[in-house]
Amino acid sequence: MAISIQTWAFNHLKNVFNFQYVGEINGVNIPFTIGIQTPMQLQFMILCGHNGVISMDATFGTNDVKFHLFTLMVFYAHYTRVLVAWIITSRQKSENLVEWLFHLWQNIYHTCSTCVINFYRNPLV
Repeated sequence: MAISIQTWAFNHLKNVFNFQYVGEINGVNIPFTIGIQTPMQLQFMILCGHNGVISMDATFGTNDVKFHLFTLMVFYAHYTRVLVAWIITSRQKSENLVEWLFHLWQNIYHTCSTCVINFYRNPLV
């Protein structure tokens, strides 16, 4: 499975803002992480998220491999939610969360250096 995800990520680089292959370096486990966002989703994130809020929802280990799925959404006209990115990761440590949020922010900043975006995580999750 890991090879097929790696192949997909390298064949779809314009849709991947963060990819970290699971493995081990000098005895330290490196978590698997992939962040997926199409160019259209990036534009919606900038359009609706600028001076607005990006909402994050998550599922925790509800599949056989116990990966975590984070879904990021912005709110469009009349509070319609638009999905703007997905992150799948093997670990939910705060360092990992901060790392892929930083990669997402870089992706936004490279497109719109004047954007101001606030992240909101559902406190019930």
